Amino acid sequence: MPGPTFLRDINQARVLRLLKEKGVLSRAELARYLGLTRSTVTLVSNELIKKGLITPTGEAFVTQNTGRPGAALKLEPEGAFFLGAELGANHVHLVLINLIGSIIYRETLPNRKATPKVVCQDLVDLVRRVWSKRLKNSDRLRGVGVAVSALLNTQGVIRKAPTLGWHDVDLKKELLSKLPLPAFAENDANAAALAELSFGGRLGYSDLCVLHLDLGVGAGIISDRKLLRGWSGLAGEIGHLRLNPAKGQPDEELGPLETYLGRNHLLAAYRRAGGKAKDLGAFLEDLKRNGSTAHKALQTWGRWLALTISNLADITNPKLVVLAGPLSQLYPFVEKEVRQRLEERRFPTVEGLEIVVSAFGRDCAALGGAALVFNGLFSVPDASFLEDLA
Repeated sequence: MPGPTFLRDINQARVLRLLKEKGVLSRAELARYLGLTRSTVTLVSNELIKKGLITPTGEAFVTQNTGRPGAALKLEPEGAFFLGAELGANHVHLVLINLIGSIIYRETLPNRKATPKVVCQDLVDLVRRVWSKRLKNSDRLRGVGVAVSALLNTQGVIRKAPTLGWHDVDLKKELLSKLPLPAFAENDANAAALAELSFGGRLGYSDLCVLHLDLGVGAGIISDRKLLRGWSGLAGEIGHLRLNPAKGQPDEELGPLETYLGRNHLLAAYRRAGGKAKDLGAFLEDLKRNGSTAHKALQTWGRWLALTISNLADITNPKLVVLAGPLSQLYPFVEKEVRQRLEERRFPTVEGLEIVVSAFGRDCAALGGAALVFNGLFSVPDASFLEDLA
């Protein structure tokens, strides 16, 4: 039989989640939405106020049922803080967010391309420094989540990270165990999907995919508002899909998808055609100047993007595809062609499919890392066993 502590945790999480969704509510409104008594809500809300997680707004809140003003409650932004970091091929990017999901600090350091042990220690040092110098209430930091560009299994082991040059690295041992906080890790595409689900205003979407486009290509898949990880945590590695020529035999492979959709291939194709830009930023400037070489290279890239989105829609049937990662900023230049190619398919899986670019920019994966910790505060403990006791 569940004890009072378990029931208290459930009700506290439900109150926090509802205030996260609605913003400001009175105790009467909380009771009505949650199906709890006013006395229970008063007890729970008082406990959360003592913990510093919610606060009275000081404003009267008129309830729908009684028409009488009641004390309004909201989340306390400084009630808790969460760190998220992205461990990429060329950089380590860190964000610090508060209880309402706002980024209050960010920092980027170059990845020294050293051994896993050295790179992980750099990240540990960065976390410690931000924790000690950027937070007045350092005891309110709940944990850190790390997004990494790698095939990361459920045991916290990087099986393969081509962009980092790592394989079989125990991230739990080299990084997570050295952080003086609860720490979690996730693949960068999965983390980006969590960022969109948690902070992207996606309440109306139960099924969506985030296509993370950089040196590598990966998909974070949200199904029924849950992240699809697969049995060993490696779901969504679409960049490693093997491709065949249209009229070829099964053993006549073109290679993995990210060979054609990844950053290096795009820039290499551009330079082979005479382009002068050495990096993505310069390539973008060439596009904005209507450089013919850049637009020709991008046209081919856009066809691969359309094919990828189409196949992703066939496999996962999302309502929304969000493009994230550095190459997502190229989408406006090929949007018309991509949509045209999808419409020409006339296949049910792409009907009504929405495609947008993530509003989080370079923060997306790191923000998803923070979401690994952030979401835990709002997660209602599993009480399904109570049905068996009823």
